[in-house]
Amino acid sequence: MSKLLSIITLLLISSTFSRAQNDLDALRYSMLNYGSTARSLGMGNSFGALGADFSSLSGNPAGIAVYRRSEFTFSPMFSNRTTNANYLGQDISDNSFKFSFGNLGMVWASNRDQSSSNWKGVAFGIGYNRTNDFNGRYTASAGNPMHSLLDNYLEALNGVDPNDIPSYYPFDVDLAWQTYLIDEKIDSVNGNSYFSVLDNAGALQTKTVETKGGQGEWDFTFGGNYDERLYLGFTLGIASLRYEEESTWEEKDHKDTILGFSSFQYNQDLKTSGSGINLKFGLIYRPVDAIRIGFAIHSPTWYTLVDKYSASIKTDLQDGNIRSYAGPEFIPFDYKITTPFRVMTNFALILGKSAALNVDYEYLNYSEARVKPVDRSFSADFNPVNNAIRKKYAGSHNLRAGVEFRVEQFRFRTGGFYSTSPFKSELQESSDNDLSRVGLTGGFGMREKKWYFDIGYSWSQQGSFMQPYTLNNQTTEGITLKETTHRVLTTFGFIF
Repeated sequence: MSKLLSIITLLLISSTFSRAQNDLDALRYSMLNYGSTARSLGMGNSFGALGADFSSLSGNPAGIAVYRRSEFTFSPMFSNRTTNANYLGQDISDNSFKFSFGNLGMVWASNRDQSSSNWKGVAFGIGYNRTNDFNGRYTASAGNPMHSLLDNYLEALNGVDPNDIPSYYPFDVDLAWQTYLIDEKIDSVNGNSYFSVLDNAGALQTKTVETKGGQGEWDFTFGGNYDERLYLGFTLGIASLRYEEESTWEEKDHKDTILGFSSFQYNQDLKTSGSGINLKFGLIYRPVDAIRIGFAIHSPTWYTLVDKYSASIKTDLQDGNIRSYAGPEFIPFDYKITTPFRVMTNFALILGKSAALNVDYEYLNYSEARVKPVDRSFSADFNPVNNAIRKKYAGSHNLRAGVEFRVEQFRFRTGGFYSTSPFKSELQESSDNDLSRVGLTGGFGMREKKWYFDIGYSWSQQGSFMQPYTLNNQTTEGITLKETTHRVLTTFGFIF
């Protein structure tokens, strides 16, 4: 199979899984989370102007220039994501627990003789910061007396010759065709047409999705401190990405009222992996001792990714045979995704040794994300995907704020964050599925001369929406999702 045929095949994958898959990929890999240390997490993921925290390497790189001593740090993280799925009025909650690392790395700081130069110090940092977590699971289930996924397949087959089904729809409709969920009806007057074993609907529909993986960066950061007033920093980020999604759509005769049908299960498996590169620049200016003002700009991350996809179906038609059929082997292909520029401003107020306040504002325009082939001669094949990105997405505003109180060697922190929806306002069907995000955080720490320990907690909630399938002449209900995520991050630091 040629590279072009591989790309076209992916774009033909059915609406139940991937009709808009690629533009959603661009969105998914552009929506990052900060707070790779317990200290920054406890302050609402807000640390842009304060600096001297390892999260600075992936936020405002100028924060590395605030370091006065070298340190080694690592942060184990525990997260639990509960997803409530509402489908046709039925609510089901499911959850996923995950252990990972928020960060691991080292900063070397060198303070020079202040009388010899206006450059008072330099610092270099290297390490890993986790920027996204894809682990989650949800189940949605309800009886549907109105229609079936097979109705979507029948619409797709309108005017299609039976001999063309395997080549036109190898990963969905053909699976149903090969297992007799759909068959041909010969009509001498009106010509050939198709029917399904669920022409009268009425089955129990269940959608189960489990996702795994995450995004992270190896950051290489250099910064300098000019006259204790201006701090500059640069980061080269080597990004990594892994996303896995296992999806099952089941329709079952739960009331035993459908003649010649018991159940079918449609299974899909997507694996995406790859790497990318980005650049970051930041500065922090201290006009007076108590105030710091920051600015940072992040280039796009230029990813090269590889997809692997498979699909299969299993049916029980009450005839004594359980039929299974798998789609053709999908040849992995590589492609590129470019995420949007990010711009952020930061403000910090430091009240002596008693307290510190930080506020971060960030803007990015998700409509600037692009999906491209590795081979430029196939660029036109991705125009529909990029047009969908321009049409669906808009600019997003992210606000993060936090405060830290100090009592001798102890630290107490609290904060919060809010991100507006990446969708254009006319596409937001309700407040439950606009993908805006809100969160509250808190934390505690202890700092000594040679070591420190921090623990941070965050609660966040985000709505989303999933459309299992659509029909031309009928309204189809979607699945409304509400994700609630609890994260506990512990940071251990050693100063030298």
